[in-house]
Amino acid sequence: MSKLKGYEYIGETLKANGTTHVFYEELAFFYSTKEMRKYGITPVLAHSEEAAGYMADGYARASNKIGVCMSQSIGAANLAASVHDAWLGNTPVLAMTGFKQDNAYQKGGYQESNHRAHFSGVTKYNETTYDAQQLPFLLSQAIREATTGKPRPVHLDVIGYAGEVAEKAEMNANFVPEPGFASIPAFRPAADPEAVKKAAEMINAAERPVFVAGRGALISDPDGKVLYEMATKADVPVCTTPDGKTIISEYDPLWGGVVGGYGMACANHITTDSDLVVYIGSMVSDQTTLAFTAPPLDRQIIHIDIDGRELGKNYKNTFGLQGDARTVMEQLLPLIEKKDRKDWRDKAAAYVAKSLKELDDMSGETVPVQTGRLCQEISKALPDDAIVVADTGWSATWADVAIRMKDTQKYMRAAGSLGWSFPASIGAKCACPDRPVFNFSGDGAFYYHLSELESSVRNGIKVIVILNNNSHFNQCIPYVSEAYEDDPEGFEVYAEKVKFEPTDFVGIAKSFGADGEKVTDSADIGKAIERAMASDVSYVINVITDPSCAPIITF
Repeated sequence: MSKLKGYEYIGETLKANGTTHVFYEELAFFYSTKEMRKYGITPVLAHSEEAAGYMADGYARASNKIGVCMSQSIGAANLAASVHDAWLGNTPVLAMTGFKQDNAYQKGGYQESNHRAHFSGVTKYNETTYDAQQLPFLLSQAIREATTGKPRPVHLDVIGYAGEVAEKAEMNANFVPEPGFASIPAFRPAADPEAVKKAAEMINAAERPVFVAGRGALISDPDGKVLYEMATKADVPVCTTPDGKTIISEYDPLWGGVVGGYGMACANHITTDSDLVVYIGSMVSDQTTLAFTAPPLDRQIIHIDIDGRELGKNYKNTFGLQGDARTVMEQLLPLIEKKDRKDWRDKAAAYVAKSLKELDDMSGETVPVQTGRLCQEISKALPDDAIVVADTGWSATWADVAIRMKDTQKYMRAAGSLGWSFPASIGAKCACPDRPVFNFSGDGAFYYHLSELESSVRNGIKVIVILNNNSHFNQCIPYVSEAYEDDPEGFEVYAEKVKFEPTDFVGIAKSFGADGEKVTDSADIGKAIERAMASDVSYVINVITDPSCAPIITF
C-alpha cells in the first residue's frame, strides 16, 4: 500500500467524516483544496478568512458535523476572530492555518506571528504540527476534541506558510477512518440512575414546573420527540432559549416562549413564577436568565448537561444530571408521573397570549414597514422545511420573539458577532442544499460581508436575504440616548453618526450576479418572498423599516 501524502490524508479524513464542503481564503492549503473534489468535497473560496470561518460555523450548526475552515499564515488572526462565534455558540469547527518553518515569527519572519496565541481563548484544542509526521495524530485528536463532551472549535497550526510542508510530505501513519467522531453528539452518556430517580421525584412533586430547552437539547433530540413526550405526560410548559428555538412548534399549546435577554416577556414570567425550572442542554447564563432574574437566584433548578462543569455554576440551588440530553430525558420519561397541571398551564398560556397580543400591536400596516409586521409576514411565508439564520443584536431579538416557527423548521442565530449571519447562511445552505435558507439581518450587519454575495453566485449557493433596513445601527440608540440624557444636542450629533446613507442593496446584489427587490409596503413582503424562492440565484429583499421600532420588552 502506497503512503498517503499529507493532503491525501486530510482528504481521506474529511471524506470519512462525511464532510461535503470546506471554506477557505486565497492560498490556504492549496494542495488539499486542489484535490478535495476527488473526495467528493467542495472547496468554497471566500473573500475573507472571517467569512470563511463563519461559513464553517453555519455549516456545522446546520448539519451537526464538523465545519472546516482554512487560511494561510497571514490570515490566522482573521480566522481566529471568526472562530470566536463558534466558541460562544458551542460549535464543532476545525480551523487549520499554515505557518513558516523554523519558528519564523520569533525571527521577525515576514507576515508571521504566534498563531496559537490568537486562538488560545477561543478554542478547546489548539496545537501546532512542527513536524509533518504529527499531522495524522493531531488531526484525529482535534476532531475528537471538537465533537466529544461540549462541542467547541479547535485549531491546528500546520507547518508551511500555507500548510504545504505537511501537505506534500509522505505520511508514515496508515489512514484509519474514525466516523464515530464525525458529528455531535459523538457519545450519549447516561446520568446516574439514582440521580435520575431523584430528579423525577422533584418534577412529580412540583406544582409549577417548566422545561427550558437549549441548543444541546436540539442537537441531541432534533425532532423534539422525547422532550414533547415528557412535557405532554407531565403537563409542563416548554420554553426554549434562542438556540433551542424549533425543538417545539411555536404554535403548540405547550410552548411558553423564548427565555432571556433576547427573549419574550411570557417566557421570563413563566420561569419566574415556576417552582422548578428544568434546564435541558442549555447554558444557565446571564443571557438565558435575564441577568439571573428570571428565574430568581433562589429558585430550585434541575440542570441536564453533557458538561458537568456547567451544573450549578450560576444557580447554587441546582440538582445536576450530567449526560446527553436525549439519553437523560429517556431515563426520566418512565419515572415521570402523568399529571394534570391545567391551572399552571392556563397561567402560562395567558402569558403567551399577552406577549403575542403585544407583538400584534407592534405590527400595523405603515410606511415605513414596522419590523414586527415584517417578522409576521416572514412567519406566514416560510416553507415548512425552512432554515432561518439571524444575526445578533436586534436582528436576533426580533427573530427570536416575532418570527414564529414550526418544529419542522430550523433556526440559527449569531452568538455575538455582528455580520455573522450572511456567511453562516451560505455555510448552512452547503450543509442542507435541499432546504431553503433565509438570512434575517439588519443593514448594519449585512454591510460586514455583503461581498460574499459574489461567493454565493460563483459557487451556486442560493440564499435568500431579508434585510431589516432601518439605515441605522439601531440597537445603539437607546444606550446613546441614556448617555446623552442631559445633552440633547450632543445626542443628535451622535445619532447622526450611527445613521447610514441610503444604499442600493438590490443594485449591489445584481452587480454580483444575484437578484433582489426593494420593499416599502408590508403588503408586498409575502409576494417578494415568493419571487425570491422562485429565483435561481441568491436574492436580496431590501425592506425599508421604521427606525423607531424596538423589540418588545422582555419583562
